[in-house]
Amino acid sequence: MKEKKIILTADDYGACDFIDNGIKDALIKGKINVVSTFVTHQSSEERIKNLLELREELKTNGEYTFNIGLHFSITSGYSLQEKHSSLTRNKTNNNFYFKEAKKYKFRKIDEKDIQEELTIQLKMLDKYLVDVPIDHVSNHHGITYLDLDFFDIYIKTIANYSSIKDKYQRPIPIRSPMSWLKSGLMYLDYDKRFKTPSVQQGIKLGFGKKLFEVTKRKLKKRMKSAKKLNIRFPDCLADTIYGQPYLENLCFLVDQYEENNFSSEFMFHLGKGQDLSETAPHGINPDYFSTREKELDALLQFDLPAYLTKYKIKRIFLNQL
Repeated sequence: MKEKKIILTADDYGACDFIDNGIKDALIKGKINVVSTFVTHQSSEERIKNLLELREELKTNGEYTFNIGLHFSITSGYSLQEKHSSLTRNKTNNNFYFKEAKKYKFRKIDEKDIQEELTIQLKMLDKYLVDVPIDHVSNHHGITYLDLDFFDIYIKTIANYSSIKDKYQRPIPIRSPMSWLKSGLMYLDYDKRFKTPSVQQGIKLGFGKKLFEVTKRKLKKRMKSAKKLNIRFPDCLADTIYGQPYLENLCFLVDQYEENNFSSEFMFHLGKGQDLSETAPHGINPDYFSTREKELDALLQFDLPAYLTKYKIKRIFLNQL
């Protein structure tokens, strides 16, 4: 019988104190076990160094309590290629910042630029992590999942990179292309299933015309392509936490493990401390800062161990799939 598995991931580490503090609080209290980090912001290197120190401090009985993956970005921060490309704006303060996610011009992007940028970001995180392997690759704003050509070069680059690094016996895992609702599962406001906050945010960013790219048929096509390259991923992504930062929602989602044996990744956007949304880093949505704190509050109230025991769910890292 297929095992029930869950991964709890916090996105957007490495951009600013407000987000990092929320993630660290959740880590210290044992509420998440995977962090997805940027390498494209000014202080990302120092922030990742601090994260590694915390990882050592929280080690229990010789076992690490959380893993670290790459939050690949072509919409937040600046390019590591140190040159203008189809992904970037004109140079600002000695850096080529990425184009904004809003109304992203997919057709004007050179696929080679995606390949080169992803490779450099993987190399950079590997350098920062030293001997610690990259747990997974996710991507900011889900940009590479909204275009079949993007996704194809995305997974091929990950597979090729993994194959030339001795520390990876298999390709680095990715976030599941399959959304929670498309997988057949429900979320709390099921009557509004076609207007989930994450979908609303996508439409606000101008991704409405890309909705035809994320039909269940095309999502399955992406999953099939990734499997051909031996790239692992969970059965689905619990993206319905975004914009629904309620304890009731988390409980409702996990309750679906009662009658279903599947693996899923729960995606969180956390924050804690002084709300500096007016000075939010490039590519980070300032309107969501207050909701990040609400997500953290709900997560801290959530009695995960009780659910793991009740439904016999195994908490894993993405690289344990």
